[in-house]
Formats: sequence, C-alpha cells, structure tokens
Amino acid sequence: MSFDWAAFFEYLPRLVAAAGVTLQISVLSLGLACLGAPVLALARLLGPAPLRALTQAFIEVIRGLPPLVVIAFCYFALPKIGVVLSGFWCGVLALGVVGAVYAAEIMRAAIESLGKGQLEAALALGFARWRAVLEILTPQALRRILPPLTNEFANLIKASSLLSVISVHEISQVGQSLIFETFVVIEILVQMAVLYLIIIGGVSILSRRMERGLAA
Repeated sequence: MSFDWAAFFEYLPRLVAAAGVTLQISVLSLGLACLGAPVLALARLLGPAPLRALTQAFIEVIRGLPPLVVIAFCYFALPKIGVVLSGFWCGVLALGVVGAVYAAEIMRAAIESLGKGQLEAALALGFARWRAVLEILTPQALRRILPPLTNEFANLIKASSLLSVISVHEISQVGQSLIFETFVVIEILVQMAVLYLIIIGGVSILSRRMERGLAA
C-alpha cells in the first residue's frame, strides 16, 4: 500500500489547528502544575501535622486514579456542585492537578534526598526550618528534579489525548474524527504522531536548556 501524499496534505490543516488546541491545553496545564507542585511539596515538608496528612491523602488519591477518571470527575461531577466549565477548561484543570501531584512528589523526594545533615546544620546556625528548606535545600534540588519533571510533563502532554472523551478538539479527537469520516488511516496517524513529537520535543529542548543554565 503506497503512502497517499495528496490525502496527507489535504487533512493536515485540520490536524495542525487541533495541535494548536493541544499546545494551549499543554501550556496552561503545565503552568497550573508548576504553580501547584511547590505548594503541595512544601505543605508536605513544612506544614503542621493535619495539613501534611491532608496533603498526603490528596496526593495519594490523585496518584491512585487514572487521569481519565480525574478528567471525567471534573467534567461530570463539578457541575453538580455549581462549578460549570467547558471541556477545554475541565481538561486544563484535570491535567494540571494530575501534573501538580506527580511533580510535587518529585520535588519532595529530591529535597529529602539531600539528607538531614544540611538541614540540621542550617537549624543549628539559627535558620528557621522553612528558610532552610527554601534557601538551602530547594536550590540544590532543582538540578535533580528537571529530568524526571520533563518526563512527567511529557506524559501529561500525551495524556491530553484523553480529552477526546469529553469532545475537546485536540489532536487525538480530530484525528479519530477524520479517520471515521475519510477511512484514511495511515496518513492521519503519521500526522498525529509527528505533531505530538514536535510538541513533546519542544518541552525536552527547553528542559535541556534549563539544565545547562543551572549547571553554568
């Protein structure tokens, strides 16, 4: 079976437009995850016992659920309590929460991996615990967390394909619709794969540049 280049270029504009939606969702959900992850990580490390327990319970619940269930909960359950969001913003919220939870655990583990010696030394010098964590441990942990964070963020972008179930017109949803409409399979699948690789590749390049900046 030969590759149909005419079909490839005929349907490419619709998928490129869908890639724009995927990129918007990815950027917004990654931004939300980057805001939420430090809050969750520091709550587990520095908060009072009830807050630490509540944060840990929230993290374990979200980590224990498939992203699709979190997406469905945001889309179907939130309107029951008066929070009505479009499919686009439900996707951003759900993926942002999932990303924040996993990123928070990476941050917490990286900070704790530095050992208790530095923390105890800082406390002995008169630092408050929160200052020791923020000013001494966190900067050292940044270099360690970037590679695993990049991997988690790449998984988050790929998870955006699950938003097709709530009719968000991202790459996966539009690609599936085109396949059902036209029965052109291979060409559309190749376009979808290339577009995902471009978006995830951009995240990887940005991460490597940040790693080199921290190493300089």
